[in-house]
Amino acid sequence: MQNLQQSSVKRQRGVFLSDQGLAKILAARRYSEQQENQGEPYSLEELAEQTGLATHTLGKVFNRDVKVDKRTLQLCFSAFNLTLQTDDYQKPQSLKGKVGTYAGSKSHYYHSQTIPSYDTWGEVPDITDFCGRTTELAQLKQWILWEHCRLVMVSGQSGIGKTFLAAKLVNQLHGKFDVVIWRSLSTLPPIREFLTQLIQSFPHSAEDELPNTVQGKFSRLMHCLRTVRCLLVLDGVEQVLPAAEAESQANITRKIPDCEWYRKLLKRLGEVPHNSCVLVTTCQKLPEMKHVVGENSPRQMLQLQGLSLEEGKALCNRGGTLPGTPTDWEHLMNYYGGNPQFLKIAATTIHNLFNSQIGEFLHYNVKLYGEIDQQLDQQFQALSAPERQLLCHLARQPDPITFQELREQSPPLMPLQTIIEALEELAGRGLIEKQDDYFVLPPVIRDYGSACCKVIAP
Repeated sequence: MQNLQQSSVKRQRGVFLSDQGLAKILAARRYSEQQENQGEPYSLEELAEQTGLATHTLGKVFNRDVKVDKRTLQLCFSAFNLTLQTDDYQKPQSLKGKVGTYAGSKSHYYHSQTIPSYDTWGEVPDITDFCGRTTELAQLKQWILWEHCRLVMVSGQSGIGKTFLAAKLVNQLHGKFDVVIWRSLSTLPPIREFLTQLIQSFPHSAEDELPNTVQGKFSRLMHCLRTVRCLLVLDGVEQVLPAAEAESQANITRKIPDCEWYRKLLKRLGEVPHNSCVLVTTCQKLPEMKHVVGENSPRQMLQLQGLSLEEGKALCNRGGTLPGTPTDWEHLMNYYGGNPQFLKIAATTIHNLFNSQIGEFLHYNVKLYGEIDQQLDQQFQALSAPERQLLCHLARQPDPITFQELREQSPPLMPLQTIIEALEELAGRGLIEKQDDYFVLPPVIRDYGSACCKVIAP
């Protein structure tokens, strides 16, 4: 009887993985998958074979909803060349909450509280109409999965498809990470609130006491990014960059402090080593990224261009076939620069008003209208005065011009440094292109710039 009682007491002395232990084994598992399994997640059966544990026992270990004995945890750790330390496990009363649920026997485990399905990601766009971008997706995967870049920036003209590309990438990569977080910066919450939301998206962080200072929250977030393999997407970071337009003193007082904190956060995410990847989309290149990219750099930048002719045709034909000659299609694609948003707007107009005939639409030569015009208005208003002047000057030119010609023809009071900075900014926004030694404007930008020049002094 005494032996039975002792056995019963022993069975009640089970433990759970601690947050530290969970993070440690997740990182080791991810490393093993990259080295031994071509980056593919281990299935439950494969994990069982490696650890020598039953599949249902592994579910208990990683879900942390049922106690296991310490020997079980030791087997899990030794399978990934780890040694179980006392800080890697906790007794039931010291564990405040469980982390997640097992995703099933055919896939690796997920944290259900931190990797939501798309129907809970209200800010992620629907990618049903996504097409093409095979080369761009392959490049981003190379940087993120194989080169382990900690900061990747996708920049380009508004409407070019940066957000949709990021959403497609997340759809393909979410199984490669322990945590996936998507945040849009279209509206900026106070930096303390934003950091708190990010930190609480990580396993078991919601119950922890968070630092009160912004710097303290920075440090806690970096700790999370080091201990858990995370894909953090920040969409629309141009919102935190300095605005070109003059604002009221009240707005300046209200906006600048938190914008500065956001910029410090982006700088820290790129400079401080961690085990995660931060993917940012922006219409405006980050100043911190201009001189840090390179072949072996942990920070990389993709300047997103327009769709190819075939990709554009596939997108436009999603709403019904648009009959047109090869020349018609080439003119349509060239005019809008392969911009997916502009092409979708034009395709709808062609369907509704021109009997689906591209040639008839082109015949009337009315291509700047409605949402397209409004979108370009927003881009133009975001430019500084020198950027507007140069854009208008380029729009007036019948032919592409060289840098020397542009310098000679630019306003006499515009310093050379200002010209260079303005050209770099316009190129980063996808508003001008460089072809050999010449600067050119996409046709839609040229026409818009010409119209604006009528109300702006040269």
